[in-house]
Amino acid sequence: MIDKILDQKALLIAFLAILILGGIASFSSLSKLEDPEVTVKAAVIATPYPGASALEVEKEVTDVLEKAIQQLQHIDYIESVSMPGMSQITVYIEGYVTMDELPQKWDHLRRKINDATSSLPAGAMNPIVNDDFGDVFGIFLALTSDGYSYKELDEYSEFLKNELLQVDGVKRINIIGQRTETVEIKFSSERFAAMGLNPMAIVQTLNDQGNVVDAGTVVAGTERIRIAPGSKFQSLDEIRNLNIQGSNGKSFRLGDVAAIERAFLTPQRSGFKYNNMASLGLAISMQSGDNIIHLGDRIDLSLAQLMKEIPAGIEVHKIYDQAAQVQSAIGDFTINLAESVAIVIVVLLLAMGFRAGLLIASSLVFTILGTFVIMGFLDMTLDKVSLAAIVIAMGMLVDNAIVVADGILADLAKGMDKKRAFVSAARQNAFPLLGATVVAVLAFMPMAFNTTAAGEFMKPMFYVLAISLSLSWVLAMIQVPFMASIFYKNGHKKGQGTGAKRNVYTGPVYRVFGGVIRFALWHKSMFVAATALVLVLSFSAFSLLNKDFFPQQEYNQFLVEYRLPQGSDIYRVEEDLELMTKELLQWDEINFVASSIGSSPVRYTLSRPMNSYNPRYGELIVEVKDGVRILDVITKAESHLIDKFPEGEIRYSQYSAMGGEYKIQAVFIGPDSEVLKRLASEAKELMHQDPDVVFVNDDWGNEIKVLSPVYSPVKGQRLNISRGAMASTLAMATEGMPIGVFYENNTSMPIMIKVDGELSQKPEIIESLPVWGNYSGFSVPLGQIIDTVAINSESYFVKRYNGQRAIKAQCDPARGFTAPLVLSKFKSDIEEIPLPDGYKLEWHGELKNSNTANQALMENLPLALLLMIIITIALFNNFKQPVIVFMIFPLAFVGIIVGFLVTRLNFGFLAIVGALGLIGMMIKNTVVLLDQINIEIKSGKIPVIGVIRAAVSRVRPVSLAALTTILGMFPLVFDDIFQSMAIA
Repeated sequence: MIDKILDQKALLIAFLAILILGGIASFSSLSKLEDPEVTVKAAVIATPYPGASALEVEKEVTDVLEKAIQQLQHIDYIESVSMPGMSQITVYIEGYVTMDELPQKWDHLRRKINDATSSLPAGAMNPIVNDDFGDVFGIFLALTSDGYSYKELDEYSEFLKNELLQVDGVKRINIIGQRTETVEIKFSSERFAAMGLNPMAIVQTLNDQGNVVDAGTVVAGTERIRIAPGSKFQSLDEIRNLNIQGSNGKSFRLGDVAAIERAFLTPQRSGFKYNNMASLGLAISMQSGDNIIHLGDRIDLSLAQLMKEIPAGIEVHKIYDQAAQVQSAIGDFTINLAESVAIVIVVLLLAMGFRAGLLIASSLVFTILGTFVIMGFLDMTLDKVSLAAIVIAMGMLVDNAIVVADGILADLAKGMDKKRAFVSAARQNAFPLLGATVVAVLAFMPMAFNTTAAGEFMKPMFYVLAISLSLSWVLAMIQVPFMASIFYKNGHKKGQGTGAKRNVYTGPVYRVFGGVIRFALWHKSMFVAATALVLVLSFSAFSLLNKDFFPQQEYNQFLVEYRLPQGSDIYRVEEDLELMTKELLQWDEINFVASSIGSSPVRYTLSRPMNSYNPRYGELIVEVKDGVRILDVITKAESHLIDKFPEGEIRYSQYSAMGGEYKIQAVFIGPDSEVLKRLASEAKELMHQDPDVVFVNDDWGNEIKVLSPVYSPVKGQRLNISRGAMASTLAMATEGMPIGVFYENNTSMPIMIKVDGELSQKPEIIESLPVWGNYSGFSVPLGQIIDTVAINSESYFVKRYNGQRAIKAQCDPARGFTAPLVLSKFKSDIEEIPLPDGYKLEWHGELKNSNTANQALMENLPLALLLMIIITIALFNNFKQPVIVFMIFPLAFVGIIVGFLVTRLNFGFLAIVGALGLIGMMIKNTVVLLDQINIEIKSGKIPVIGVIRAAVSRVRPVSLAALTTILGMFPLVFDDIFQSMAIA
């Protein structure tokens, strides 16, 4: 079969030419991303319940919706946050649910939520289901203005958004930091009292004039004509011209008794600044399958044209440009790939000679280019993981070619006929190499079915390795013999002698290695005992390794997460961030600082943590200049800022492909809030005792103050003033009460009615606040309808996990320490905290993520091992040699453990993946060696001699494969993500 294929020289030349041209074209056209696309299989259900406390929200909204959600299938877990006026539930779908199945799951979720809506209280609004909050917006821009109002800045941001949405490849654009514009009706309570006006008359008049009403239809002949009684308000002047009826029968023009102006919703829920300048962000996401580098070029070109239409003073700044990051990452990995290829080629040329080295190196190049071609056909993405897979596979890719080429050279040196020699080695090794290659691929198979986030991140590695290793076998069978027939058309070296009996393994290396093998065979007991001792010592030393789940990525940016005590004013957060930004911008190392209040701005990279809404929260995105060590800047910031903001907690975090929350989380679950807080307090005390721990807190935070004017039904009813009327008056006197919506073009603005007073700044005057009944023409001081005014305290957050209240006592390891190391110091102490009946403790954070990812990896390992065993049994048709094969792989851990002890790198998820690859390679080499032993024994040699001859004959291909693998991976030793895999 092989010799017939080799006779088709024109076809083979065309095939190889296609690989070259197609590989180059595919490399440039493949979709490119910074990280693999990892689907966030979660949806957020937000339900506003204005005026309700956190406990009321939990009981009346969150609990109702959670019970409905729990009826769904394929739910992994549910987390919820109940806060004053808002319920937020996050539903996580089980990992094995595919992307194609997710839309159906979200449809089922929406139906369950819709069915449960009828059970919600009257004041609760309709739940909003957001199933795309995990989208990554790879291009994040800041739009700043010099000398322009916010309104003008907002209009220009909308203009840019609408125009950039037309760019090919753009999926969605969000504007970050937009404030909600309102129409504000502000009146004086004293003036209204003097004129006998009730603010509720404004509400009634606006509803009468502004609501859409179906006026019916009339029949005219054969036509039915709809009656349209005019449109709603078209301008603010129409609102100003409304007539308001007073209790004394007089009417007043609304614009004469109240100020009607445009304003913004207060307090603001979010805000965004760039270098302390008022700013709006533009977050741009890419359509799946597009090329982020090409999209970045199209965005840049479009922006260059659009900025010509925007006046001077409006500027666009790049906060995060995934296109540039990908360009840099692919550039770096391309350099790594080129270095790896160059290293492998040099090693081959030195070890095998010029022609043989060039022969094997050409197979490597063809394999890599062919891999790009197949990736293009399969619509795969070129990212740091897929590129790293090619680098990692470098040594394994040349393994098949080395075996075949070495066999060809040996046959030629023995004097075998050239045509027969070119196909003999390929034919003889075809099935052993095929089986060994499949075994090597199966070693990485657990990654393909790992449904965790870490598994999703690493999944492309399996497919790229499967493609490249399979292709390397095909090319070893076809391309290596074909090109060998060209390189050695005049035979091997002259003067070497001929004859089938010639021994080609007589060099000094072969003689020394043969001596070692003989010594080991003559002293089997000693050798086995020494091997067992080394193995036991290595596994004993495993406990000495530094362990961590997933490495951090080295970016030129870091985050400063700032939290004031629960209940703090969001404007105080904004002021503190302005001071921090001002301080940081004075440093030479800083390129820019972007700030966001209320929540994280947007998920512009998969590697950044996301924090949901909390008015006490703000963060800085800090970018350092090129060549600056980011850890040096973080250390400097820690020492400079901690004393200047003693009331707040400042947490510094770098981007990480996995995680983002606190690394150590002890989760107490149970029914009573006070008990949970006590348990969390005890856990935090134990954490505080460890000097290697930082940022100790819990996720409920401190209780907040509540001003409680207690309504008296007796007093209120006597004056015809209800509790609802009192609440409406308080709303008007503080943040304003929404009473309608004003539409202008495509924009809707809430209409807010406010009392022009000082209550929001001076709560001590609350008892003197005028209060109106719904239909009364007079007002009375609030003090006349209440029993007392109390200052109470309550939880701002009530958090739940899978339908039960849960609180997290959490912390991070100090810099230079890992979470497993720190956790081991107090884990048992926390687990010994007495738990009342009905309470339990779970460990989340990095421990849960690591255990889940490793468990998912191990769950699929038995299947991979079973397939390996079946293949080896099929290859050898017995049980003895497969047992030998699998007795070898524990020895892989000797080198792995020594490597991590020497380098002191952290052993984690990626190291486990690297270990699986090493085991696959060892099994592959063992399979090929045992096959050669069988050949030697079948040729008539006694078993001992057959073992020695086979081992000696394989020393060069195995050593070269190992050496090329080691040196090919060397560039990855300096990569933040994959260095632990390279060491393994």
